[in-house]
Amino acid sequence: MTEAGEKGALVVIKWKNLDFSYGNLSILKNFSLELDDPGVSVLLGPSGCGKTTLLNLAAGLRIPAAGQVENPYFRKQSYLFQKPRLLPWKSVLENVVFSLPESMAEAEKYHKALDTLKLVGLEGFADYIPRELSGGMEQRAAIARAFAPEADLLLMDEPFKGLDLKMKMPLLELILKLLKLRRTRTILVSHDVREAILMGDRIILLQGPSLRVRENIVNPCAAGERTMEHQAFYDLEQRLYKLILE
Repeated sequence: MTEAGEKGALVVIKWKNLDFSYGNLSILKNFSLELDDPGVSVLLGPSGCGKTTLLNLAAGLRIPAAGQVENPYFRKQSYLFQKPRLLPWKSVLENVVFSLPESMAEAEKYHKALDTLKLVGLEGFADYIPRELSGGMEQRAAIARAFAPEADLLLMDEPFKGLDLKMKMPLLELILKLLKLRRTRTILVSHDVREAILMGDRIILLQGPSLRVRENIVNPCAAGERTMEHQAFYDLEQRLYKLILE
């Protein structure tokens, strides 16, 4: 794993000639990909193709059998998981404080955490523990924890997986609002075509295993046109479905 401290660096992540297996199942075989977009890049693919493995390799949570990962923001990244993964014995506020750097003064940590809880609409629930929250509120707390450090890179592994549409859409819109506010470089793993179009500035369509890039697409829909009513959205959706089903 290599890293660099420059926030303005062009390259977000490089996966270079990677091999990775689970037992006898080859997930990556001489796989390479480079992302240099400042916005949101979506790794779109079916369940089990290896996209989460790719994200975990970037995060340093997995080690490749061969090849190299270059992540210039390895020391300043946040990870938003499929499940909230809040510490059950800590309050909502303490969970967010826990994500902040040790070098930050304690009073500053709490001030920062409270400000972030306001952004996600949980300022009135700071003293609650996770089991006292609804599922949607737990995920909002996890979103606050991920955004509070203002990391240079945000990694998201299907954060809306398993949520119904009524719960999913407000959370998706919340994340889009925070990304616009913070302008955070982001890599999102998803299996949902519409979600990818709504969120992604670039969409990398993946197949596997072994993992391979099927298409690498710059989203033609301007940020304000990423709704299902726009023709560009419909055209890209149909293009992606066609590629997936071929």
